[in-house]
Amino acid sequence: MSKTPGLFAFIASAVLTFPAIAFAQFGGQGLGSALSNDPLSHQGQVRPGVEDTAGHAAQETPFKIIKDVKLGLKDADPNVRVGELTKLRDLQDPEVNAILVESMADTDLRVKLKAIDLLGSREADEAVAPMSSMLFLRSTEQIARLHLVAELGRIGDGQGAPAVMQFLAEHEDDRGRGTAVFVLGEIGNEKATPLLKRVVIEDQSPTVRRLAREALRKIDGELPFEHQKQTAVAARPACPGSDRSEARKAARARPEVAEPGALTLSRIS
Repeated sequence: MSKTPGLFAFIASAVLTFPAIAFAQFGGQGLGSALSNDPLSHQGQVRPGVEDTAGHAAQETPFKIIKDVKLGLKDADPNVRVGELTKLRDLQDPEVNAILVESMADTDLRVKLKAIDLLGSREADEAVAPMSSMLFLRSTEQIARLHLVAELGRIGDGQGAPAVMQFLAEHEDDRGRGTAVFVLGEIGNEKATPLLKRVVIEDQSPTVRRLAREALRKIDGELPFEHQKQTAVAARPACPGSDRSEARKAARARPEVAEPGALTLSRIS
């Protein structure tokens, strides 16, 4: 009989203690509580997975991104390779343009076009020579030639003018000639003036003739370059005979200027 009060006291103590333990484990207010009154109480300390991924990507160094891109470009899936190139769009590293130039030789057309377009959007002067050479390779697809011409205009370096002039002289398609004429106006090199004057007189397409007249006015400084219109940097007309690369270099020295818009083929359709 002497053991009964002790046993009763033990049972009573366990009954009174268990709810507190259960509440702490399953119904408390702390981090990780499954039955917390605020089921989202942990969100302030543990960020959602999407935000975690974005934050991690933002903290990646250019070296790490380039290393991952080089590995991804070895993937057999062209879509993966295109995605890897896209990661380089705004990356400021001297190795990026070299990777894009090399990717112009990819076996898949989609990868080629992505590399060409990114070089144009980055205004990569060092890409002008390889892009000009690729323009006349027999293996270069027609759509790739159009992209090459358009992006040479987007870069705006006068060294690209001779290749575009040759393309214009040899091309019979209205769309191709219109693209070339528009681009010569965007580059703004006066060496293209005699050819453009001939196009104004002789070309059979009214659209191409109109674009040629506008290109001549851009070269003479009477019209702003598309680049200038889109960046609102036409503070003064370009000097006649100077190509757009000089104006672009001056604009780059001004940090308040917005990024240039894309030069698309639809504008000359």
